[in-house]
Parts: sequence; C-alpha cells; structure tokens
Amino acid sequence: MIDANTKTLPRWEWRTFGQNLAPLEARIGLSLQTAPRESEEIYLLNFATPHSAKIRGGALEIKQLKEVDANGLERWSPSFKGVFPLSAELLRAGFLSLGARLPAAKRQQYSLNEFLTDVIDREPSFRAVQLTKARRQFSYRGCLAELVRIQIGERMQESFCIEDERPERIIAALCELGFDSHANVNFPRGVARMLGWAPT
Repeated sequence: MIDANTKTLPRWEWRTFGQNLAPLEARIGLSLQTAPRESEEIYLLNFATPHSAKIRGGALEIKQLKEVDANGLERWSPSFKGVFPLSAELLRAGFLSLGARLPAAKRQQYSLNEFLTDVIDREPSFRAVQLTKARRQFSYRGCLAELVRIQIGERMQESFCIEDERPERIIAALCELGFDSHANVNFPRGVARMLGWAPT
C-alpha cells in the first residue's frame, strides 16, 4: 500500500556521514541558502533485510533497496506507507514489503505505541531508534540533495545525500565534489554506525 501522494519512482542515492560537513557546505555555497526543517522520526533498524523502515508524522514508511550498481550507488523505491493506527492486515503487508515476517498478530489494530512495544521490542532483528533531523534540501547539478544534522540522545552527526533518477548525474556531481562513489553509506547503516551497531 502506497499513499497516493507518495512518489513511487525509484531513485539512485548516495550518502556520506561526518562529524562536521562545514567545508562541504562552504564548497556548495549559495545552494544552501535555505532554512533547516526539523522532524522527529523513529528508524526501525533492520538486521534481517536490506530495506529501510521509519515512522514519521504518525505513519510507517518503507523503502526497498532494489539494486546496487557497479559504482556503489543504491536504487531505492518507496513500497509502503500507512498511518497509525494500522490494522493487523496492513502491518502484515508492510512487513511483506520489508521482506520480514510479522509475528503472530495479537491485536486487530495497532496504535504506534502498541506496534513498538508488542512487535518491534520483541523482535531481536529490529531496533527502534528515535532521532531528530534538521534538514536543508536543495538542488545540486540537477540532482536533489540535502544536508542534515542528526541527533540521537547526546550523539550528533551530519550527513550529505544526493539522489537522482539518472545515476550518471550523481557520479558527475560526486566527481566535482571529490567523493568516491563507492564510499556510499545509506541512512539506516549510518544510524547503526552512530550507535555502534554495525561495522565501521
């Protein structure tokens, strides 16, 4: 199930993390003259499948990792969006999209808190991570891009992402900025590394 307002066309993505991306921000320059937009999100780190799940604005959103190309770019596609409370049937559809099995449903309908306590907290392959994002989104060399500050408790990092439907445009932008396309760290993996839950 995809919300009617969700753009479902897959996009290629590349992302990096760092303690301070101010030099990159200065290099990009006037493209960043936009106010940051804050959001509170819960990422459902998943060690069973390569896909991504998060809760934002009271909705469960899932993106599937479709492929990784020879340059290290990843092609992601939104595959599910549902607003809480969610029926057990919709949660099963979401977990199918995520490539994971939903445990036997104990309720006909789940609020957000019930989903976290009755499902996620009982599954060892998942971790729910609450974080704050302050994002500035802009266009760079024809691609969508963002700089985001991520805070998890006392931990803080910055991240730069660039995405487009045409991978060659991302590669050209990365070459101009001096980044190795193979040094690609997607958002869930970056969050896991922040918390020491994945190899560095």
